[in-house]
Amino acid sequence: MKLDEVPGTNYKIFQDDNEFKYTSDALILSSFVKSGKKALDLGCGNGILSLRICNRFDEVHAVDKNKNVLESFKKSITFNKLEDKIYLLEENIFDLKKFFPTNYFDALVFNPPYYDYENIKFNTIEAKHFFEIEKSLYLVNYLLKNSGSLYIIYPTYRLAELIFKINNAGLRVKNIINIHGNINKEAKSSIIIAKKQANFGNDFRDFYIRDGLDYTDEMKKVYRNEVIL
Repeated sequence: MKLDEVPGTNYKIFQDDNEFKYTSDALILSSFVKSGKKALDLGCGNGILSLRICNRFDEVHAVDKNKNVLESFKKSITFNKLEDKIYLLEENIFDLKKFFPTNYFDALVFNPPYYDYENIKFNTIEAKHFFEIEKSLYLVNYLLKNSGSLYIIYPTYRLAELIFKINNAGLRVKNIINIHGNINKEAKSSIIIAKKQANFGNDFRDFYIRDGLDYTDEMKKVYRNEVIL
């Protein structure tokens, strides 16, 4: 178990080498999250998103069913004395209607599994990775307040599919941010910001991590944990 820095904060994060460790995608996603009262980190893993955004909210709820990563997250919460700010729930996300009423959260951050469950090869991918993205989006609609925002990151090659499913779930895509590793590289992942009870209308932009060997000014803002939009 390693104790690492949470970039742009005074917090530390415990990370297990045998489990998920945060990537730059999670840091970038968190820098697009605006402040509010209540946020939900859906499928929180080791808690990097919650730790990055917790100072922007009165309370952050984080849910995951993986006991191993939650144990690491619990250590981080205790170490950083955030017991009155971040609330953990060990639960399947599809059972959250038992724990929260509708129209409860101002913001929901989501870094979901990327497997295409409709074309999944179960002989090569473990069953634990089975995930229904469309079902989760209807849950998001239930949990968000009117005008509340979903912040989600997904592979760029599946962007059209995700937009279609977001709209089907009754949410409206407002911002699309394509993330490029370098100034001359194609985007591999994209952030979508969608709102509940909103009109159609999109803003498109590109985000570049590096310009040559150096980090871009926007990526430097990410490492300072600044809100970009």
